Amino acid sequence: MFCHDVMKSALIFLNGHYDLRYPQFYKGALTWAVENRHPLICADGGIRLFTELNQTNEVQFFPSLLIGDLDSFEEMPADTVEQLERSGTHIVREWVGHVDKDDTDGQLAIAYAIVEYGCQRVLIYGGLPRPNGYEMDHFLGNLQLMRLGFQLFKESPSGMHGNGRNWQAEMRDPLQTIHFVVSEVILERKNEGVQRVSLISETPNVTVENSANLRWSLDGLHVDPIRTNALRNEFVTGADQATIRLAEGSDPVYVIHNWYE
Repeated sequence: MFCHDVMKSALIFLNGHYDLRYPQFYKGALTWAVENRHPLICADGGIRLFTELNQTNEVQFFPSLLIGDLDSFEEMPADTVEQLERSGTHIVREWVGHVDKDDTDGQLAIAYAIVEYGCQRVLIYGGLPRPNGYEMDHFLGNLQLMRLGFQLFKESPSGMHGNGRNWQAEMRDPLQTIHFVVSEVILERKNEGVQRVSLISETPNVTVENSANLRWSLDGLHVDPIRTNALRNEFVTGADQATIRLAEGSDPVYVIHNWYE
């Protein structure tokens, strides 16, 4: 389900795991972005998703932008770059002030979305570790991309006046979404199964003002970063959505929403 609003969003595709048992999930995201003119940004090897989908799809998808040092392209067909350029994809190998090995391809993609496209929401795909790849370090780094975006957005013209409170970031996969929540989040029911909701804090200054439609109320809860006291909550039976609102002055929190098939 996608929000049909005017918020400028960027869809960012990382060089991670894509669960291609659910191709319609990715096709739906790409179609929605194209229809609403949201930029599709590939961080180097994230282009693999597009090549995989285009092999079996009548409608061909191409990213708006490919950014990074293209070191992942050694495993791609030799004419990949030429094909992307013919399709209209803008390829950024050098971006003054940003491109060096102090920045990962994912960091470059986040920064480009905010600085060049003026986005206030990023939707990240391919952030999970690949099965059997022992890539938990990549996942934890990818998770921090949402916090990096928050910091960059607060420094941008769009975020300076509102102190970044209207920043939104999500890491999306077919059976899970991880939200980086700055003020409030509305979680939509995905199917008729159990909807699990967990909150993870990185700082000691996270407090929930109130929640709605969760089996265990979070009203007034201090989310402890050490005791992890806000794991595995659930939607109440029959609820189509649940909401979580942070207290004024609270630091952001990760809200993990996943669901059984």
